[in-house]
Amino acid sequence: MNKSFELTPTRLRELRGFAAAARLLNFSQAARIAGCTPSVLSRRIASLEQATGSALFLRTTRRMTLTKRGEQLLAYCERLEAVMAELAVNLRPATGELTGRLCVNLPAAYGRTRIAPLLAQFMRSHPQIRVEAIYDDAYVDLVEQKVDLALRVGKLADARWVARRVGNMVRYACAAPDYLTAAPPLHDPADLKQHRCVAFTGLRTGTLWQFARQRQRRSVRVDPILTCNDSQAVRDAILAGVGIGIQGDYMADALVAEGRLVKVLPEWPLPSSPIHLLWLPGADRAPAVRSLIDFLVESLVDT
Repeated sequence: MNKSFELTPTRLRELRGFAAAARLLNFSQAARIAGCTPSVLSRRIASLEQATGSALFLRTTRRMTLTKRGEQLLAYCERLEAVMAELAVNLRPATGELTGRLCVNLPAAYGRTRIAPLLAQFMRSHPQIRVEAIYDDAYVDLVEQKVDLALRVGKLADARWVARRVGNMVRYACAAPDYLTAAPPLHDPADLKQHRCVAFTGLRTGTLWQFARQRQRRSVRVDPILTCNDSQAVRDAILAGVGIGIQGDYMADALVAEGRLVKVLPEWPLPSSPIHLLWLPGADRAPAVRSLIDFLVESLVDT
């Protein structure tokens, strides 16, 4: 064996740091994953470059890429990680119980409504797992916050993460029956200008409500009498008869079925939004993360 590549604890730390940097192509973010400073990570990668006798990265002022040698080493790292993950599964205690801690980032309302019950079910099946659940509609950087698994509603803006689509959110405009009884007629999206509206500030288009029917499109800039940064507060205001608002199907379908809310402009649907699970490359090799991903995919897809 090449003694420069004996898998000592020091060499393993260097390889983990290199793998993170190779996937993210960002030393600062990779250093957070490796639990060190960027300067320490640079020294570890320099040690690997000395051991291999060649550069592992090509750096310019604008970008960083892997060399052929770096791509080869990353492939070896991924094989090594796969073996370590398999060992972690096969050498668990005889009870076979999953252990560990997971940090999960979820959108506030959707997470509380749809995912919280699933997390409870998962944890009942795996009592040795500890979960930190962060419910927040604001963007959270998975690397900086050390998040193992995230769920995002809407188009994905960051291609660095592994994504698995698990569903689709349908939104529609709705109102309480009491409000509609005394409100002006509503036959076309343009009629919303004559109505009291409640707006969720987390909606990507803000107060510009976009509707489509076959090839026809309507965009209406509403002037809300109430704006909220919490979709459940929007729902409560709609239920109280404050005005018309937009709700996701996961929050409003049951209320529509009960007659407490009424869909308005049903022939003019709003754009739907994809729902994805996200995780860092390689994070799913940890048995607890892989098990939670598989459980959520099975629970959410086609529901």
